[in-house]
Amino acid sequence: MSRAVRVIAALAVAGMVAPGTWLRTPVEKANPERIELAQIAGPSQVSAPGWSVEGVWHYSTEPTLRFGGFSGLMPVGDGRLRAFSDRGFLFTFIEPDRAEESADMRLIGGLPYDDPDLYPLLWDIESVTRDPADRGDYWVGYENTHAIHRFSYRTEPEKVRIIQDEVDWYANAGLEAMVRLTDGRFLIIPERHQEALIYASDPVEGGAPRILPFANPAPEFAVTDLAQLPDGRVLYLMRDVNWGNYPPFAGMMAISDPPDAGSAEPLSPRILFRFDDLLPPENYEGLAVRRLEDGRVAVWVISDDNIAAMQRTLLAKLIYDPSLK
Repeated sequence: MSRAVRVIAALAVAGMVAPGTWLRTPVEKANPERIELAQIAGPSQVSAPGWSVEGVWHYSTEPTLRFGGFSGLMPVGDGRLRAFSDRGFLFTFIEPDRAEESADMRLIGGLPYDDPDLYPLLWDIESVTRDPADRGDYWVGYENTHAIHRFSYRTEPEKVRIIQDEVDWYANAGLEAMVRLTDGRFLIIPERHQEALIYASDPVEGGAPRILPFANPAPEFAVTDLAQLPDGRVLYLMRDVNWGNYPPFAGMMAISDPPDAGSAEPLSPRILFRFDDLLPPENYEGLAVRRLEDGRVAVWVISDDNIAAMQRTLLAKLIYDPSLK
């Protein structure tokens, strides 16, 4: 999230509570002793054909810098999800509606670095994507430093590319959304910039991106994450600051075909549905999809709580059934 959005959101929340209560201060730096889980909403229908909400869950724990602030989300094996925070930590957990989910499977960790000089530079994780066609290597995108870091499926650091001298982005408005497409290209959309970057292959291996105009279907919203559906189309998780909500956020989902190879046409998603009356208002920033055995698709969305006492780490499960579109 950019500094401007953080400030606006903080002021809004601060105005709704007594002074000194909206920020969790002081905040511990240790791993939480226990992460609690509660389901706060059940199934509901979505206006878009083929879509429904399965449920919403709330994860909570004692205040700590190692939990919360989740801006990226990806599926991993055995029915697990992994959330990445803007303070450089990982939260790996079993999907909450699976029978095998348990408190001892909710794990906090950190990313390793083989170069100690990189550690102070690579911490503000805003995006993550993986290669579903191979063994599961994944890429992490950072704000401030504007860097992309590739990790193996074992979370072993492999290679880093810092692109801050190649782009004209604000420090706090960079690699907000990134997805590796099934054809091997990478699509990146920076926060609050009307452009999309297309890398022909793994960006950490070099090569300049092709830059396309991004035709935002709702200019007041910013893209916070991307994911590709099994049918090839791209989902856009989007967020706005909405003073009428509590907390002051609005969310929506947009969709487009993947960009054509070599085309200079603007990337032009269309609004699929808004989160109003579907999901509790929150700062949704992470998006992940998993194809189910019956052909439907589970779409998971996680929120960034900004270390704010009046915000929550929420995880929502939506279902897309392509047979009903």
